[in-house]
This record gives sequence, C-alpha cells and structure tokens, in this order.
Amino acid sequence: MASPRRRTGRPAPVLALLTALALAWTGACGTPDGDGPEPPGGGASYGPDPAGDEWTPCPLTGMERRECRGVTVPVGGGSPETLRLALSRLPARDPDRRIGALVLAPGGPGLSGLQEAVSAGVDYPRALRDRFDIVGYDRRGTGRSHRVDCGEPRGALDRLGAARSLRLVRDVGAVDAAARDYVEGCRLSYGPLLARLGSRAGATDLERVRRALGEERISLLLHSYATVAGQVYVTRHPERVRAAVFDGVVDPDRPGTSYVLRTLHTRQELDDERVPEPTARAVPKEVPPDVRAAFDELDPGPPPLALFLGVHCTDFRWPGNLRALLRELDDADEARWRTRTVARDYAPCVHWPGRGEPLGAVRPAGGDGGYGAADGADLLLVNSEDDIRTPAAGAERVAMRFRAPLLTVPGGRHGLVGFGNECAERAAVDHLTARPAAGPPDARLGC
Repeated sequence: MASPRRRTGRPAPVLALLTALALAWTGACGTPDGDGPEPPGGGASYGPDPAGDEWTPCPLTGMERRECRGVTVPVGGGSPETLRLALSRLPARDPDRRIGALVLAPGGPGLSGLQEAVSAGVDYPRALRDRFDIVGYDRRGTGRSHRVDCGEPRGALDRLGAARSLRLVRDVGAVDAAARDYVEGCRLSYGPLLARLGSRAGATDLERVRRALGEERISLLLHSYATVAGQVYVTRHPERVRAAVFDGVVDPDRPGTSYVLRTLHTRQELDDERVPEPTARAVPKEVPPDVRAAFDELDPGPPPLALFLGVHCTDFRWPGNLRALLRELDDADEARWRTRTVARDYAPCVHWPGRGEPLGAVRPAGGDGGYGAADGADLLLVNSEDDIRTPAAGAERVAMRFRAPLLTVPGGRHGLVGFGNECAERAAVDHLTARPAAGPPDARLGC
C-alpha cells in the first residue's frame, strides 16, 4: 500500500511494473512527503484526458492504434453529482475474427486500467489481442478518474505505528479525534464520493462502461481485488457477461482487519513468495522502449491511502469504534509491525462514510448456488495454490458460491494470466474465445 516497490525478473515485464505498485506496503499510502489531497477533479499532467462522449484517437508514444473517451457515471447514494471515468480501447488486430470487447481491470485497489490495456500488447496471449477489443479504464478515485488522495496519517494517528500495546494506548480519545479529523478533511475535499468508492460502485461503473462500448455483452479479465467488483457485477448483470476470467480471487466475506493484515508483506516475503518456484522462470521478455514510455505516461503514482480506506472500509466488516478496533488488532496472531501499521492507517474506518453494509458472501441472485452458464455468463476462476495475497481457500469459497470451475496452479505466484503461466493462459484463452465445456460447472481443474 504505501511504499510500493518495483520488482524485477517477472516473466511479464510490463504487468510487473503495474502490479508491483500495490502489492507491497510498509506504512501509510501515498508519497512520503505528501501534504494532502489534490483538488477534487484534479488530474495528473500526463497525456490527453478525453472530455467527450465519442471515441477519439489518443496515441501514445510508439503505440499501436488507440482510442479514448470519457464516461459519465453517477456518484451514487442519492447525490446529484457525477464524475468522469477515463476509458481506452485498442481495436482487435484481426477484425474479421473479432469476438467483442474484453474489459480488463487490475487490482490494488488503485492500479491503472489504462496501463493494464497498454501492457496487453506485450504481456497478454496473442489470441486475446487479435480477437478482442482490449478495453481498460481507471476506476473511480484512481488516476484520471477523479483521483482521491487525502494524504497520510499524522499526529496521534501516526504515533499508533510505534505503540507498544494497542490495547493500552493511553489517549484513545486523541487518536479517535485524529481519525475523525482525517475523515472530515477528506469529506470536505471529495464530498459524497468518499462513501461511494467500494466494489458496489465499481460494479455500477462497469455497467456504464459496457453501455459506453455499445456492446450487448462483454467479456471480462479481472485481476486480484478487481475480482470483488466482478463478483458483484456478475450477480447483478449475468445476462451482460459473455465470459469472464477472475485471476487471483478475493473473498470479501471476512473481517476487514483479517483482510488488510494479510495484504502487508515484507520485501523478503514478496521476493521469495514463501514457496519455491515449481519450475524455472520463463525468460523475461524485453520491453520495447516505446512501450515502457507509453506505460510511464499513464502512471497514476502510488495508490493513496484514502482510496484503500474508501474501498476496504466499505467492502468489509469493521469494529464499531476505535477501542474495539485496537483490541481486535492487538489480539490478532500477527507480527507487531503488521498490527501497528493497520491501526495507524485504518483507524479512520470507524468513522468512514458509507460503512455499515459490508459485502459479505457475494452470491448469485436467489442465493441457491444455481448460478451457471444458463443464467447468461460463463465464469472461470484461476488461482495459485500457495498465493499469500489471495489464498486458494478464498477462491474455493467463491467458486462454491457461484458453482464456477476453479483452476489451481502450483506455486505462489500472484497473477497468472499475462504473467507467463502457460497453463493458466491457455485455459483463459480457451474460456474467453471458445468457451469449451469444462465438465460440471463446479469442476476443480489443475495444471
């Protein structure tokens, strides 16, 4: 979350640049010397920001044909306000065999979907690039889509990171007041958007993206945390999903403290991935300089803390007050640096607007476990057996709720499709292009 590190040696070099931004964090999110939020609606200086509702050329340095447009979406929650999402499209390379639109979304939350689409030209299987329009967009609160950044914890909040005992924090009142002040400062800058950054809003935005594409049905390739909004979208609009692959599946049915504690990893844990590599790494592809330049043009910067709070405080269950949160963290069977970091960064959750209705176990309509292709969408889940960020047990639970096939891959790699895992990529291509029968809808597959 806050101190992103770029990792090297991954089989998919462009996607590695993207995912490294949010997989590791050792403190507050955002830049170390950030003084506060950008003005609402403020954007970074990179590239054109399309304001119109029509597709227009938006070339990037050395890149193939690329189109962009803006998509107006409601903030939600009864607010009359709207915001703009930045959307890009790379037309299918083989238009005679075009299947439709493939919408990509990376995880984080906070990674750039515009960058993800650029990476597709280098890292994704050629069959996907040839037969689909590759669509990427920055989710609300990220990059060009009304970036939300309220700075880092300060004062009494920041001192939680060095507390000897969270249960025995002396001045809980001062910490609680600092948490409330942080939230109120965010609210003054971003208004009702602050309460509408979670995955429910993300699913609403995805439907607006589909409409903007003019497609009756779309295909989805969603990674990591984006799979949460994907679960919500598929339950709401199964008839609008032609086929979907969820890679690195997050189960939102858990306490917020439990989830975020396991998103913190040391550099050594991430480099080793705590499991041996099952086979030799693939030879890394060389990133063309023009592609790297295009990727860097779209860099939204480190995911800010306020976005993590807006998503996680809304999607998960949290204690109702600060003292209960500190007790719960102090009782957690985790390293002290993890519990103190979460206390410092997530104390504002107890005052965050929009919390109180966590997602829990997202289930298909009716909740009877009867979801399947007959309901309008084909869904394939992919997960590493020993992934420390999205554990296979969570993917199993999501697969059971949706009666969807789950492909598990040996090792601990987080991110398989587009990261050089031939087995997972072959299954994803088959599913998205041919949609072959994989046996029973709740089949368990392996490589």
